[in-house]
Amino acid sequence: MPFMDANSVSLHYEVAGTRGPVVVLMHELGGTLNSWDAVAPRLAARSRVLRYDQRGAGLSEKVRQEFTNDVLVDDFEALAKGCGLAPPYHFVTVAAAATQALRFLETHPDQVGALVLCNPAPGVDPSRAAALDERAAFAMREGMRASLPTTLALSYPPHLGERAAYDAYRGRYLGNDPVGFGYGFRALARTNMLHMLPQIRCPTMVVAGRHDTVRPHAGSAELAKKIPGARFELIEAGHFMPTQGPEPLLALLEDFLPHA
Repeated sequence: MPFMDANSVSLHYEVAGTRGPVVVLMHELGGTLNSWDAVAPRLAARSRVLRYDQRGAGLSEKVRQEFTNDVLVDDFEALAKGCGLAPPYHFVTVAAAATQALRFLETHPDQVGALVLCNPAPGVDPSRAAALDERAAFAMREGMRASLPTTLALSYPPHLGERAAYDAYRGRYLGNDPVGFGYGFRALARTNMLHMLPQIRCPTMVVAGRHDTVRPHAGSAELAKKIPGARFELIEAGHFMPTQGPEPLLALLEDFLPHA
């Protein structure tokens, strides 16, 4: 997996597949491109698949400067251009990454082919910003392990999915840079893309995890109703479905996304 300087930051990425539409896999806050390990290879047999560690995450550059959701979108644009991947882009996002796909759609409506929003968090009400800021400050001050009870322990119970997948995910999670992790939470706290939901015109599928206690599936079902013509699906998974429920998610993606 190579690296590229994109938008003044080093990003760790992978492009797989040689033909077909461009599918962009965006990982969750606290995740890495490895969150898609059980999904990306099969999609790459029929599409060109881009996945990458977002700034401050995984093996991408550990930044020491605040960033916004718009900066994350600019990162994607620079990376896609550097990889020679032309639109339309078909985004598959997990949780907070929905904000990036929705912002890109807002600024480039003709460059998005489809959206798949997994347990989406499309925005944060300003009344909740202080709580996310405190979570960010705690992680930056005390480290990732101290943050587990209020983050991973809630979103990824060990009994969901394969135990080996959980152990690997937890190890990567603890390997996060706590400062970059905190900046990610602060960026989310200042982002609200809910206004975009009724404006979406591309094919969209919202996927919820039946066992998601962070974002219960009833809320995702209501969110889907705000998107014209959106498809809603409920699968056996939790909050991080590419790791916790890759097979049912793959079945939906193969049915919904275009391919070569």
